[in-house]
Amino acid sequence: MAVAKKSAKVAAVQPRNDRVDWRSLYLYAVCLITLLVVLFSTVSLINAIMNSIFPTPVYLDVYAKPENAPSAALLDQQERNNRIQEIKSIFTALITILVAAPLYVYHWRQTKK
Repeated sequence: MAVAKKSAKVAAVQPRNDRVDWRSLYLYAVCLITLLVVLFSTVSLINAIMNSIFPTPVYLDVYAKPENAPSAALLDQQERNNRIQEIKSIFTALITILVAAPLYVYHWRQTKK
């Protein structure tokens, strides 16, 4: 009987762990989001690199009349614009990875503490 009272007292004193640990929830949510950002940015980076290696050809209307055909200067300008856009895409993906990856690593290390 004394053992039953003692174990009931110990059970009443121990804190219950049925509450949500908001810190862990926040850390895991940030890790998930930053990991997804890194993954999508990596795919975007690979896509941008592939677009720079194999550029999109300049659009030419095959049904255009010869007098409506674009000039060589206009075609060159369009190619330069495409190249600039490809370089911007590469830098955008790289910067996103360089920002999100350290955030992921930092928060993941915080979850291990």
